[in-house]
Amino acid sequence: MTRLDLAGAPPFLQALLDAEDLPGVVLGHAAARPDTPFLVLEREGQPAATVTYATLAARAQGYAAAFDARGLTPGSLVALLLVAHPDLAPAFLGAMMAGLIPSLFPPMSPRIDPAVFWPAQRGVLLGIDPALIVTDARHAAELRRFLPELATPIVDVDDGPGEGCLPAPRAAPDGIAFLQHSSGTTGAKKGVILGHRAVLDFTAALATALRARPDDVIVSWLPLYHDMGLIGCLVLPMLLGLTIVQLDPFEWVTRPVSLLQAIERHRATLCWMPNFAFHHLIRTLPAEARHDLSSMRAFIDCSEPCKPETLALFRDRFAASGLGAHALQVSYGMAENVFIATQTDMTADPRVVTADREAYATERAIRDAAPDAPALSFLGVGAPIPGTRIRILGDDGATLGDRRVGQIAVASPYLFGGYFRRPRPDTLTDDGWYLTGDLGFTLDGEVFVCGRMDDLLIVNGRNIYAHDVEYLINRETAVKPGRCVAVGPFNPRAGSQALVVIAESEDTDETARQALRRQIRTLVQAGFGVTAHDVRVVATGWLVKTTSGKISREANLRRYAEDAAAG
Repeated sequence: MTRLDLAGAPPFLQALLDAEDLPGVVLGHAAARPDTPFLVLEREGQPAATVTYATLAARAQGYAAAFDARGLTPGSLVALLLVAHPDLAPAFLGAMMAGLIPSLFPPMSPRIDPAVFWPAQRGVLLGIDPALIVTDARHAAELRRFLPELATPIVDVDDGPGEGCLPAPRAAPDGIAFLQHSSGTTGAKKGVILGHRAVLDFTAALATALRARPDDVIVSWLPLYHDMGLIGCLVLPMLLGLTIVQLDPFEWVTRPVSLLQAIERHRATLCWMPNFAFHHLIRTLPAEARHDLSSMRAFIDCSEPCKPETLALFRDRFAASGLGAHALQVSYGMAENVFIATQTDMTADPRVVTADREAYATERAIRDAAPDAPALSFLGVGAPIPGTRIRILGDDGATLGDRRVGQIAVASPYLFGGYFRRPRPDTLTDDGWYLTGDLGFTLDGEVFVCGRMDDLLIVNGRNIYAHDVEYLINRETAVKPGRCVAVGPFNPRAGSQALVVIAESEDTDETARQALRRQIRTLVQAGFGVTAHDVRVVATGWLVKTTSGKISREANLRRYAEDAAAG
């Protein structure tokens, strides 16, 4: 593998480019700054738990010895099912030290019925066949109860790692560091293979794009089993020797102010969040509330389609709390490129492009809108980070120029090498490009993401992105926040996809529901120039979600079709 070349990189980044594996970097931090906090874990009703770099290294070595004592074959997979636990990082790192391949899996949400959650995990766990599962006592008991056929040994982290210590860490065969799993919104979860050198080089590239500083403090409520939490809020601080302030994701959802309080207490500087989380903070915090956010260098909008309106609302809401100039940033993420492919300029506001709606819908072209013409706004996600290249491809595979919408393709020295125990995917080309399945365009070296190809609905010849419809409805109506889906069943009479909207409402009054249906139809017609074929207002809990908490478009389309067929 060709290593990334960052000419003039500062010493703390050049060290990553010279390293061969992740444990060696962390052991170096433990020797150089043993008392520096790596993790500050804050849980409701409990004192904060602090894990220093010396403690991280020692406990990781203890777990490595404990794993080694089990006689596991080098390269075996270790599945970790943990949430907000001080031994998550040591167990993750310890598996790598023992020559094993760790991978984090979603723990059960308190809001999900265990009888529903665990059978949904059966296929994933049996498919990857881990040699060991590391979890806590509650999850261990539920695994044995709901998946009795799973013969995998289970380690309870509440028992601790033991007193042993491996004499020296060893890397897994083929240099694999760990697996991270795709979110599963468009198909079965897939384990993305990431090597030590790829992760080290990516971290140096991302740190360069972020203008990272040795005194940065990251704050996060994100779960660690997907790339934004795993890389941005565990691996990146671990490799850069930074401090991460971690909140319990389930607690944050019910008490979002805890994030802003943690920023104040720890003078945090960086925070990644999906688009919905910005709205959650705006919607739930009292308008008169003030929190000192002056330490924040960047709140980074990532993972979901990012909207310019979101950043504008967030800035207006928290300007009085000391939110600094250019403190709202955006990146374009994917697990297959370790975490992200682009990052906006940290010294400027993200760029917004306003385009003619008709040209976009019918020609996939980005043209300036006339003053009175219907228009759409797109938020720039920045330029490619160092080492990453991006192309926009037409339907024939040819590279498109600026302002033409096509599939986004990505290449880099740290691009993934395939999916765990799966054939080489068709999305990896022979010349080293990954076909993302996302649609977007470029302008002056910057990337703009329009949506997933799977989200594209072609209604009577017009290109409409389902997430744009959902965003508009969530923003303008009283549907249950985040609980709305747009799908496109084929309409044989029209010979085209039909636009169907399914929205959850807590209002059981039928007159109110009829008014909501009319409002949604009016919004869709005004916003996209099409008529909704059907608008269903359903009870809360009707919509199907993935284990990562995202609305499953495929599953809800299937459920809608089944209901329609049943009459």
